[in-house]
Amino acid sequence: MKERYVIRNAFLVDGSGAPGFTADIEVDKDRISRISKTGIAADDVIDAAGMTVAPGFVDIHSHSDYHILLNPYAESKVRQGVTTEVNGNCGYAIAPVDGLIKEEREQQYYDSYRLSLKIRSLADYFQTVEQQGSSVNNAMLVGQGTIRGSVMGRAAGRATGAQLDRMRTLVRESMEAGAIGMSTGLAYTPGAYADTQEVTELAKVVADHKGIYATHMRSEGRALVESVEEALAIGRDAGLPVEISHLKTMHPENWHKIDTVFGLIEAAQQQGVDVAADRYPYLSAYTGLASVMPDWVYADSTEAALQRLSDTTVRSRIESELNAQHSDMKDFLSRIMLSQCFTDANKKFEGKNIVEIASELGMEPLAAVYHLLLQEKLMTTAIYFAMNEDNLRRILAKPYVSIGSDAGLRADYGPLFEGKPHPRSYGTYPRVFSDFVKTNILSLEQAVNKMTLLPAQRAGIHDRGMIKEGWFADIVVFSPEHMEDLATYARPHVYPKGIDTVIVNGVPVVSKGLHTKALPGTVLRKTR
Repeated sequence: MKERYVIRNAFLVDGSGAPGFTADIEVDKDRISRISKTGIAADDVIDAAGMTVAPGFVDIHSHSDYHILLNPYAESKVRQGVTTEVNGNCGYAIAPVDGLIKEEREQQYYDSYRLSLKIRSLADYFQTVEQQGSSVNNAMLVGQGTIRGSVMGRAAGRATGAQLDRMRTLVRESMEAGAIGMSTGLAYTPGAYADTQEVTELAKVVADHKGIYATHMRSEGRALVESVEEALAIGRDAGLPVEISHLKTMHPENWHKIDTVFGLIEAAQQQGVDVAADRYPYLSAYTGLASVMPDWVYADSTEAALQRLSDTTVRSRIESELNAQHSDMKDFLSRIMLSQCFTDANKKFEGKNIVEIASELGMEPLAAVYHLLLQEKLMTTAIYFAMNEDNLRRILAKPYVSIGSDAGLRADYGPLFEGKPHPRSYGTYPRVFSDFVKTNILSLEQAVNKMTLLPAQRAGIHDRGMIKEGWFADIVVFSPEHMEDLATYARPHVYPKGIDTVIVNGVPVVSKGLHTKALPGTVLRKTR
């Protein structure tokens, strides 16, 4: 393509939520230079007749921090229309990182992917991504769990004054480097060891830089309501916007809590708290198998955790706590599917649930979990089937809920082709159209707004998320009628259909459904 070209005969859904209309769109270099309902003359044309043109999708909840270094083409993301990712979610970010956590990460990613890392600060990471190039734009949150681990290792308990000051400094340096805010993963260690006051103190630093607080809450199940209350309190006390990550109700005994959660969020909004949420369009979660165990198991170090998991006395305590949480442990474990292992001996178990694996191993289901965690040194991942279809529809229908994949980018080749990841890595955005627009749960305009301008505004990303003159030319050309998520739990590494063209900063990265291998993406540093 030339630097100036026109997308012709487009049914334009501009991202604002307003009704779509037919127009031509002129792109000049990296910007949208003109929109006309009467036509624009041009030598270089993309014919969009019969298709919809929208802003590129903004994935407000992504986990591609490391993956973009393994595959800068961001295959699974751009092929579903994503042009911007917000990474560093769930308290887990690639930087800043130091101490024990840095050593563990370097070993993990070298052992798993032969990826050598020399990144300590967010500024280092931004520079590395820019030097390499990428097919998507990349905005970053600073991860509270990573920061706590960099300062305190895996120690449980309250931070000292000096430790908290060091954490504040790391947050401040990251915000000054261009982070858009801070995330927490309060269900995961070591972030889970921080109390509300500690998180609030770090959030105040973010507020000083006009950033956002994105939280994977302490609980999405038994203590869901209390966790929402904590998130809202942090937002009020620190004075910054709150984004509740992947809003959900986990496990059948908690499904009824959704109305209480909506009530808390909407009451806070009426009281002036800037709070919203995001969600992916699936009924299963994806995280480490280690999440089955109580937080205290992982205190101090990976080695200490492995020793606890090997100790029969400790196992008795674990079993007692888990039985108090789950009325039917076998049923709970039967709804956990192993996703990815890193040892050859266990790869045969990928795609099977824990009860099936236990049967093959000749063990009780919980013993199989111990076995896998020990052999995989805690790194194996799993898919948890625990959510409710009606709640999902109601969550996605809320006007303050954006679409976010909660997934790192993947590809059908190379190191990111390993395992059986959650199909949301490949199909989040097409699935919204096939399952929620076609069934009239969302209008086309509502769905596009939840993928574009709404998440861009939540993340504080300017001049993106809308087809507007003078804004950046991040654009997707697609057929809503033919959009389909082809990835399944059994065969997740499959690109969707229905996407024709994806443009990032004026440059096509997908054309006629195929990747062009262009790398026009940029780092989106927070500047105001």
